[in-house]
Amino acid sequence: MIIRSGTEGNLTMTPREEILGRMKTAEKGKAPFRPSMPPLTELALDGEQMIQRFTLELSNQTGVVHRTSGKDEVLSLLTEIASREGLKTVITAGDDVIHSLDLGAWGAAVGVKVIATKNIKDRETLREEAFTADAGITSADFAIAETGTIGMIFNEHQPRLTSIAPPIHIAIIPVERLYPIYESAIERVFKNVDDAPSQFCFITGPSSTADIQAVQFKGMHGPTKMIVIFIMGQA
Repeated sequence: MIIRSGTEGNLTMTPREEILGRMKTAEKGKAPFRPSMPPLTELALDGEQMIQRFTLELSNQTGVVHRTSGKDEVLSLLTEIASREGLKTVITAGDDVIHSLDLGAWGAAVGVKVIATKNIKDRETLREEAFTADAGITSADFAIAETGTIGMIFNEHQPRLTSIAPPIHIAIIPVERLYPIYESAIERVFKNVDDAPSQFCFITGPSSTADIQAVQFKGMHGPTKMIVIFIMGQA
């Protein structure tokens, strides 16, 4: 049944037609003035201040941050972490930062089995290796000081499972990839629309949830520990 409206003597106009008619004839006003955003204090941070802010924010989420000066220090630190955490098997993925470390040779020297995702040909094997590894070692495409967050672009060379399936996630990042705020990182990721990634994510500390009686719990849907290693002064 169609309900008719008697507005202005027109007995054939439906309520919908009446509303649309009023919208079409209404006087168009100007958009309200939008004040400019105040400058963000994070944009004024220098390199050292950004590292300190990142460290503080990630520490608040129970993450750990280390600084290293190059390959030898990174591998020495990984040896300490492997000993402390009892790592027997790690799965690795990432860009040239990871490849340059030659983690296969490192693992053979310290008694840790290193599985590189680039050598895995099928998804079922990737799942099995990722969920049975003691830790995942990855690079990251950027880090964000204001929240202690890392950003990762996922593709065939850096599958998502490497960072979420093992109980420990170790991210190795050149400090040049540290940005003050999210907008800076987003601008870099999408500066070339034709080359925009199909998927990427922000990771802030270990996996956590508060779905169970509103009590925060770490490691429900991913790693229970997160370790970020910055490589200082290296592009």
